[in-house]
Amino acid sequence: MQICRLLAVVILIATGHPSWAQNPPPRENPYELIGKIFQPLWGVLLAESNGTNRAATLSLEMSDVSGRLPESMEGATLLANVQFPDKVKLQAPVLGETFTVCRNGNEVWVTPGSKVKFLISSFNVVPKKTARLNTPISLPITPQQAIFLPALFSVSRPDVAEVQSLNGEDCRVLTVGLMPELARSTKAEDFQARIWVASGYTPRRVEVKRRDFSTSVDIRSLTYAASLPASTWQPAETDTDVYRTTPEMLEGLIYIVMNSLKTNATDTPWTAAK
Repeated sequence: MQICRLLAVVILIATGHPSWAQNPPPRENPYELIGKIFQPLWGVLLAESNGTNRAATLSLEMSDVSGRLPESMEGATLLANVQFPDKVKLQAPVLGETFTVCRNGNEVWVTPGSKVKFLISSFNVVPKKTARLNTPISLPITPQQAIFLPALFSVSRPDVAEVQSLNGEDCRVLTVGLMPELARSTKAEDFQARIWVASGYTPRRVEVKRRDFSTSVDIRSLTYAASLPASTWQPAETDTDVYRTTPEMLEGLIYIVMNSLKTNATDTPWTAAK
């Protein structure tokens, strides 16, 4: 489920500070910078957080893909909502429509339901019995442990504060990999990411490279809130084709959506035959 994990990595990196001020990009030690990018995310995902913001809305665009990733993914836009402790929603273009996958507590619903059933069959998705029922993303760490998260990354040339212009805005550019022990244990020795960080510790672009693929994701918008409207987690009144299931299916449903981005009704899901 590499694409599903890739989405998780991008969202983790992308959910940085919500400031959009036109000021110089940050220039401090890269490990401190990584910590400040992640800091607002802990308020949304960690149970012991004292922060007032427990929800986030994030809009992404896959601006470039290469390698084994299908060209159809390029240009796909995704909208993600997360609210602590048990709400998450992803909207993405699949089979000529906007697919919505949502977990609201102990219920998961997806639209359009009939096409979702087709994809479940094509990808042979089965429930994940170990799925947790308390949080949308399992983070088995404490706020104290989260402080040491930057140590999991290996920063290339940490003494060089590289600055590039991105869409007319100066950004600090970090090139990172995983620390060797973690890379070996996850079989991701080839993982490399470049992160463009604007003022206010706001990430603007994340580029991920592996041996067999690469992708660039632009962060179009990012907002935080104490909570999101209750209607966020319910199908629209006009949605009549709704597939309902349990949280054990959430990871599999996100997987098939991410692996079917921008496919049309006549396409065969690209990983189903592999």
